Amino acid sequence: MMRIQDPTTLVLLDGQAVNAERASLPASWPAVLRGEGIFETFLVREREPTPLLPRHDARFVHSARLTGFVAKPGDLARSYQALVPHLGSGSWRVRLSLLRGLGDQQHELWTVGPEPKPQQEVVLQISEFRSDPLDPLASAKTISRIGWQVARRRAQEVGAFEAILKTIDGDLAEGTSSNLFLWRQGVLSTPGLDRGILGGVTRASLLAACNLAKIPVEERSIAPEELLSAEEVYISNAVIGFVPATRIVGIREDLPGLQGLALPTLRAAHTSYLQTLHGSSHC
Repeated sequence: MMRIQDPTTLVLLDGQAVNAERASLPASWPAVLRGEGIFETFLVREREPTPLLPRHDARFVHSARLTGFVAKPGDLARSYQALVPHLGSGSWRVRLSLLRGLGDQQHELWTVGPEPKPQQEVVLQISEFRSDPLDPLASAKTISRIGWQVARRRAQEVGAFEAILKTIDGDLAEGTSSNLFLWRQGVLSTPGLDRGILGGVTRASLLAACNLAKIPVEERSIAPEELLSAEEVYISNAVIGFVPATRIVGIREDLPGLQGLALPTLRAAHTSYLQTLHGSSHC
């Protein structure tokens, strides 16, 4: 059995373990030629997947419906079971991609690497790239991401961790691989799903946690000017969790990062919520 030792050791293609350095995909697949595919990424610790796996599964099915793939509820969890025997101990970042092959065939590709070193604080940049709230695929998690990758690369060139996109209407949308949150006057705000953003799994769980803990939260259109008055700014995704910003390039130099007064309360509420889900998953 091939066990994972480093980020490039193993891929699982249609259930078959292949050394990542020797793995190949046919150049004629639409997934390779045109980027036709969807994916989900989540963390696994000691072979135990995130308690939010059902939410990832639901989004996987949603992405498949929007893009013409076939995926049924529970498919992500069932496919994960084929990966489990190949996982060693430790913490892993795993990704399942559903790829379009010849004749409209579907192929499952698992890729695995060690869980990245946690980001304690981040620097953000407002990108020149735009998202369209009316894009019918805005809520699908697809592998066709070159625009977002270029945006993030440009942000990194000026010292930022993540690029934040605006919509074509000028309000704030999301990061290239994260959701955006602002804390101001005791309320947590995040762009609504109607702003053409991807419905992040961590985003949804944080909103649910705040509602459970009776922390005021709202989903709405957020103007860029609100970054100037925000007391705290955060981003989130399934790998980095919920991380505060210290700076927005060219806009704010005084964000508190880990020193934010609301951050401990928000993180405590989220942790409590996840523990509840983890407990219920073993009932």
